[in-house]
Amino acid sequence: MMKGDKTQIIEKITIIGGTHGNEYIGPYFLAKAGLAGIYQGNAIEVSTLLANPEAFLRARRFIDQDLNRSFSPPILTGTQDPYECRRAREIARHFSQNETGQHFIVDLHSTTANMGITLIVRDNEPLNLHTAAYVQKNIPEARILLSDIDHSQHHSLNNISPFGIVIEVGPTPNAVLRHDLFETTEKVVDLVVKFLTLSKTREEPRLPDEVAVFRFREKVPYPRNEQGELTAMIHKDLQDRDYRLLKTGQPIFMTLQGDEIRYSGEPGYPVFINEAAYYLEDTAFIITDKVTASLN
Repeated sequence: MMKGDKTQIIEKITIIGGTHGNEYIGPYFLAKAGLAGIYQGNAIEVSTLLANPEAFLRARRFIDQDLNRSFSPPILTGTQDPYECRRAREIARHFSQNETGQHFIVDLHSTTANMGITLIVRDNEPLNLHTAAYVQKNIPEARILLSDIDHSQHHSLNNISPFGIVIEVGPTPNAVLRHDLFETTEKVVDLVVKFLTLSKTREEPRLPDEVAVFRFREKVPYPRNEQGELTAMIHKDLQDRDYRLLKTGQPIFMTLQGDEIRYSGEPGYPVFINEAAYYLEDTAFIITDKVTASLN
């Protein structure tokens, strides 16, 4: 964010949990925030939203379809009846009816993959990257993932506003509440709120001139037969090696017959390796490129 650019002053922050109903950290963070009155009296208005209450009650990722893939214009302007379509329209109306200034969305997620602390941002708004960089400055092990080439396909909840960040923590099983990752999420959210508040009051902390980020390149599907059945699993030498360089020729799958399948693409950094939810999307992992992003 350029100093003096008032167009990016945030007036509201909404912390969202339960976009996926079986990711428990977000909903229970919202519950704690409500009980403790966290962020009351903050210079920026902070509110919370449970995105998919029905799926949360059933400990399921979704009821009819993935809510985080349901914010496309045809759905938001249509009359489709699946629960997540109706819920997406309700959420979109909520934000449009309460929009009185720039709105920043903090979407809380967890993953079964060994992603540690991951901050997912779109880089078409400098404020998003600056916010993530501030978190990383205070939590050096946090990684920044740029998803600008991916959101056009997915139409995620964060598309409601140009300003936002997705917080992913893992690994953790679905429908499990882990104390350590809960505390990690609290720390990250506190830093996001602090940075945006300081920016509004013109006390924006000093950031480095550039930051290392991981940019989405491509999805790698699972090997399957003609019937669409899995014929291989993630190789043990790749499992849990998120953000570690994958070189051409390294094993990535082990077939059910005991044969290795090796990586034939250009070297890159895999993320969301063996994420449980991505079996439905036929994504074994995502390859990213590690690049440097300017903060000036």
